[in-house]
Amino acid sequence: MATTQIKPLFVVLLLLSAVMCLATPVTAATGSITITYRGSGGNYIGDTIIFDGTNTIGNTTMIKITGPGLPLAGVPLSDLGGASGSANTARVDANGKWIFPWDSSRVDASKLQTARYTVIASDLSNPEQTATTSILLKKPEFYIVATPANPGVGDYLEIQGVAEKGVDYVKIDVLDTSGTVLHTFLSPVGNDGSFESSFHVDMSPGQYHVVGSNPSMKNNLALELTVGAPTAPAGTPPASAPATPVPAQTSEAATGTTIQQAPSQTGIASTTIILALGIFGILLVARFGIKKNE
Repeated sequence: MATTQIKPLFVVLLLLSAVMCLATPVTAATGSITITYRGSGGNYIGDTIIFDGTNTIGNTTMIKITGPGLPLAGVPLSDLGGASGSANTARVDANGKWIFPWDSSRVDASKLQTARYTVIASDLSNPEQTATTSILLKKPEFYIVATPANPGVGDYLEIQGVAEKGVDYVKIDVLDTSGTVLHTFLSPVGNDGSFESSFHVDMSPGQYHVVGSNPSMKNNLALELTVGAPTAPAGTPPASAPATPVPAQTSEAATGTTIQQAPSQTGIASTTIILALGIFGILLVARFGIKKNE
């Protein structure tokens, strides 16, 4: 009985066909990405800093910050307590330009200090393409902050700060956007100028102003407060099950959105190449097995 012989040329052609069918092409991103900021670079925590730049690689730019006390992989500028590696996003216009205004008065100022920080910009679909800029943030001598920075209705809110020396109390007013005073608290000031007050948030979701004042102070202390929906108790299931997640590469993120970094195509291509090599090994074993029986 004749034994069919597998020709070497046939094996090579079969291997090439498998690689062409399975391998994901790896294409290098073309273009570039830049980031800069407007101003002198010495900003007080609480200022609004505008970052902008160009992105000729894709249509969405990711922006994150790292520095003292923050994860090395960076966090969103709008959420300093966010997941390591996550970022805000900014759309790229038809001219390849993007812009991201950062209102640092709306973040948890306790996570920042007088130090130099690095702001990183990268392309959403090609996160390995990055650009960085460095800014100096300074903690003001006199300030007022809220913890948490973005409370929900019903949350326990702490307001702390440092007032000018010689002031014995600070009047803390909570106002709505029309200027109506909703709450007033009086807080004694310690020898070091520190003061604090706290209350349960009972305002509707929206924007509010918090002002600290005293007739003896040269300048009032102010911060912007964003109140969100009530925080769901621990263990409370969501109102409805979320839909199947959309990969980050295809999401249409708007300015300010926080997004997780997506995996690149390189890892996918490596997996398919390894699979092709495995098929090649199987074919070689089969060929030598048949030849041995000839």
